[in-house]
Amino acid sequence: MKTKLILTALCSLTFSSAFCQTADTIYTNGSILTMSGKSPAYVEALAVKDGKIALVGNKDAALKLKGDATKVVDLGGKALLPGFIDGHGHYINSLLVANQCKLYAPPSGPGKDVPGIIAELKRFATDRNIPKGEMILGYGYDDTVMPDGRLLNRDDLDAAFPDNPVRIDHVSMHGCVLNSLAMKKFGLSAATKTPPGGVIVRKPGTEEPWGLIMETAFLPIFEKSDKMTPAQEIEYTKAGQMLYAEVGITTAHDGATHLPQLETMKRASAAGANIIDVVAFPFITDLDKVLDAYPVSGWGKYDQRLKVGGVKITVDGSPQGRTAFFTTPYLTGGPGGEKDWKGEPTFPQRIVNSMVKRVYELNVPLLLHCNGDAAIDAFLTAYEYARGGDYTRPWNVTTIHTQFMRRDQIPKFVQYKVRPSFYTLHTFYFADAHLANRGKEQAAYISPMRDAIDAGLRPTNHTDFVVAPLDQMTMLWTAVNRTSREGAAIGTDQRVTPYEGLKCMTEWAAEQYDEKAAKGTLEPGKIADLVILDKDPLKVEAMAIKDIRVLETLKEGRSIYRVGAAPSVLTNQPTK
Repeated sequence: MKTKLILTALCSLTFSSAFCQTADTIYTNGSILTMSGKSPAYVEALAVKDGKIALVGNKDAALKLKGDATKVVDLGGKALLPGFIDGHGHYINSLLVANQCKLYAPPSGPGKDVPGIIAELKRFATDRNIPKGEMILGYGYDDTVMPDGRLLNRDDLDAAFPDNPVRIDHVSMHGCVLNSLAMKKFGLSAATKTPPGGVIVRKPGTEEPWGLIMETAFLPIFEKSDKMTPAQEIEYTKAGQMLYAEVGITTAHDGATHLPQLETMKRASAAGANIIDVVAFPFITDLDKVLDAYPVSGWGKYDQRLKVGGVKITVDGSPQGRTAFFTTPYLTGGPGGEKDWKGEPTFPQRIVNSMVKRVYELNVPLLLHCNGDAAIDAFLTAYEYARGGDYTRPWNVTTIHTQFMRRDQIPKFVQYKVRPSFYTLHTFYFADAHLANRGKEQAAYISPMRDAIDAGLRPTNHTDFVVAPLDQMTMLWTAVNRTSREGAAIGTDQRVTPYEGLKCMTEWAAEQYDEKAAKGTLEPGKIADLVILDKDPLKVEAMAIKDIRVLETLKEGRSIYRVGAAPSVLTNQPTK
């Protein structure tokens, strides 16, 4: 009887006891990197039971959990890590881009110039057999790399597609270029006034909208996107989430969710379409409508792999689009030719103050988009206003992008325990634009991850998909190397180690979503969200990190993506 009581006690205290269970799967003979602790820690084996990690330790202990049905996986020297967590992106767009034309600039796409964009759009329309009158959609247009300043405009699109409305979204996802039929569809004309915080590029000598439509001027277009059918919601959800699974992401983020989009996610979740976890942050302008439908009492917990995580506020635009808000002027002027252009805030300071205070009073996490140093100042002012001098209550706040953070702003982030989520991909994709727009000194200091970590912060990193492609190994590579498209070094003093870069994608990202107890490291009792890589990022040359391949992604112990295998859908019940 005494022995039985001892065994019962052991079972209640640890998942790793051989007395309690047999494992579903055991992994051995690889670089099993736990991501737990300040320095890299490897173990010989990892065991999974019922979707959770049962053991992290030596091989002999793991094999004691082997039963008749246990699958033993020989990693053959490959790397096993916690599943990657998306620090920030626009998940809802993944449901759509499978049916849109990809127009990223090289090396990520074919959009090197206007003729290249038009040619790819024509190929796309032909391959899809798009009929007259149907909208043609493209994404990833990057005006900053167009040769000789020759930008895409309405006339280009009209000439190529006189019978179809065409909408080409800017790479920043803060704007688009439309042809005449699309402008008619969305109600834009010479009579359309440019709203505060917006940009409408006009045809020279006229008031006709002609080029980019950005920021607040773009929001009405974004909100009028065509709705998916119920069947499409399920089909597109599965296809979109596979894009994440293919790069090792097991938790995705939707940063700026409007009520119709949240309802789409809810319906797809109820239909069992989710294969990964999704964290949605409703946009502040939709907050009242979201709260009416989904009270805050239901936030912060998963239901069918979907949860509402907090609120998103945006206070400026994008630096490559020259709509980010700075304390000093752009060297190249504004997107519409404005002189002495510093960008503009999305909302006046008093409105930002009230927005931030409202989120604080709701006592939910806040994500706040701020790119330029003036926007970061505006955030800090609003944060101090919201707290009214009382900093005793913990509040989970993350600034998104935080790219042009000044050195003197870092101590306040430390004092207020605010987490920056950086965007090191800009050191590759947009370095030339930042050098031209902001100058060498500011461009070299974008996403100052080294200084942030040294100051004691625990930042995250992100792709901002679809602004940049989902590619976690390239994202890690940029944090470690900070090398531009042209091979130039961009702020070498802000490089981080591969381990620190991985922390930004795993443990520290789990903290961002209040999920440290469940995700981010390989520890007994945590969810078995795992990724298998063909090489260990800590054991290859730094410049080779971007060439590492994701071989398999597992959600709650079940394979959802494997190289060479047909896509599969989980059959086990989602974690609540």
